Amino acid sequence: MQSTKKYSDRRVDERRRDARRSDARRQGVRRDNIRLNSSFKASVLDHNGKTVNVSASGVYFEVVTDDVESFSTGTTIPLQINAVTRTHDGQSGTYIISGRGKVIRSSVIKKQDGDYSLGVAVEFTGKLDTKVDYD
Repeated sequence: MQSTKKYSDRRVDERRRDARRSDARRQGVRRDNIRLNSSFKASVLDHNGKTVNVSASGVYFEVVTDDVESFSTGTTIPLQINAVTRTHDGQSGTYIISGRGKVIRSSVIKKQDGDYSLGVAVEFTGKLDTKVDYD
């Protein structure tokens, strides 16, 4: 008996996903991935900072620097995120995520104490490397 299926399951799934994205954008939601609002140590271009939020597609972080040009829109930068974690048996370690990303936007942020930092949104480019270092 011949199958009457016109499209593959993969193609149907892609159309469903695209339709969900279109619905979300019509409702004013622009994000494709869920964001984790957590602060982790971030190391970018020899500057230390902290994340504000992280998603599967990118990260928003704050860094104290005078070198604003290094974080200009469109620049591809290396980055590393360090998250302290504990295993079920109480052992602690650092979960390290490293890779490259393209700067989507950056802006100067004035802190309550009068200092300034730079807020940078980065979209990951390519595969991220992960490893765990146990203490």
